[in-house]
Amino acid sequence: MEPTPVDSPPANPDAPAAASPPLGRVLMLAAQAWSGFQAGQSLDRALDAALESSRGASAALAGALRDVTTTAVRRFAVTEFLLTRLAHRPPDPEVRALFAVSVAQLLAGAYPDFTLVDQAVRAARARETTAAAAGFLNALLREFLRRREELVREAEQDPARHGNVPPWWLARLHREYGARRTQEILAAQNEEPPLVLRVNVRRTTVAAYLDRLAAEGLAASRAGESAVWLHRALPVERIPGFSEGWVSVQDAGAQLAAPLLGVAPGMRVLDACAAPGGKTAHLLELGDCSVDAVERDPERARRIDANIQRLALAGPQARVLVADARNPGRFWDGRPYDRILLDAPCTASGIVRRHPDIVWLRRPGDVAKLATQQAKLLDALWPLLARTGRLLYAVCSIFPEEGRQQSSSFVERHPDARIVPLRQGEPGGWQLLPRSAQAAPMEFDTSKQPVFQDGFFYALLEKV
Repeated sequence: MEPTPVDSPPANPDAPAAASPPLGRVLMLAAQAWSGFQAGQSLDRALDAALESSRGASAALAGALRDVTTTAVRRFAVTEFLLTRLAHRPPDPEVRALFAVSVAQLLAGAYPDFTLVDQAVRAARARETTAAAAGFLNALLREFLRRREELVREAEQDPARHGNVPPWWLARLHREYGARRTQEILAAQNEEPPLVLRVNVRRTTVAAYLDRLAAEGLAASRAGESAVWLHRALPVERIPGFSEGWVSVQDAGAQLAAPLLGVAPGMRVLDACAAPGGKTAHLLELGDCSVDAVERDPERARRIDANIQRLALAGPQARVLVADARNPGRFWDGRPYDRILLDAPCTASGIVRRHPDIVWLRRPGDVAKLATQQAKLLDALWPLLARTGRLLYAVCSIFPEEGRQQSSSFVERHPDARIVPLRQGEPGGWQLLPRSAQAAPMEFDTSKQPVFQDGFFYALLEKV
């Protein structure tokens, strides 16, 4: 039996409802992706695998699949708890996955309860491996609906479940930031990420681009020095001016990197660990400098090239080098760089709202392992910097081992390094915490602080 087509809410409200994929099919594929995530795959990889198994998947199906699966991952802790309360025996993995994605949609209120349960049961019956358990799944979902208020209240009594993080992650946040700020961080990281664009100032201005959006009936506001927030998310291919190179998709916090580096005309700049190229492009947009973008993965290096081409920034001033930044002898010509940007590999603990699988894929020991890698990168790149030159160390992390502790340890190891203050009262660097778009002011002011952003740490190191 095939699942009955049921219109799901289109990602773009202007799109015709008829283009919506069958909900039952979406649930089946989402359960497959959820199983991959549960087995340790990243969410992106699990989604790709699910789509590859579905021949002829449309853009609408891919979008709906991502929405449904991401919703389930954002409610992972609660759905796991609900299963223990509702099931008297552990279900088979495929049934468990279908329950998880279905009950997450019930929690989100994305569909009428009857429709969701009906389509979940039809999805179970449509597969030979889950058909026999369709009645069991139906009973679980209906029992949840009957006891929803009681079960949700019980689930959210546990702070880690409520914040959708493992206990060790919550303990780290509490230790560093205290209870109130931890709750603010978790609230920001569990919301839908805002769609923020960076305006290419070589092609247009923020004011002119906002006028263009208004003329096309799209609500938007300024979210940073060159940042624009689209109040309603759109597929990238439908963002006005994207294909023309007017804008790029980049969080407002990430947009601080290039300005903080302080590039001047004629400077030689190294962007280490450069993929996918957003910061490389921003450096080229802001100054008449030459940039060497180093990336060890050839496929990701091609993405840097593609971004530079789209933004009309290609030329001899922009070189993409496939190399490992930990081994400068493989790419460095011996001439010192005036500026170096090191956007180092990290736990990504500051961008959980964009990648909610991070908290479940990381392990407590990963923080120390990544901090060691970051230190090795800093030590390897420091000799490449000219005297009086500056290196900006950046991570999308909110853990101090990767932030203030990392920059302070570096200065202790290198007597010829000093930390340039970026914010008054914040020694060691600038820690930006995830800030909710819901709680942020609607207008950007002249403080140069974004109105909202993901979590980032920046430390500007000068060679003295």
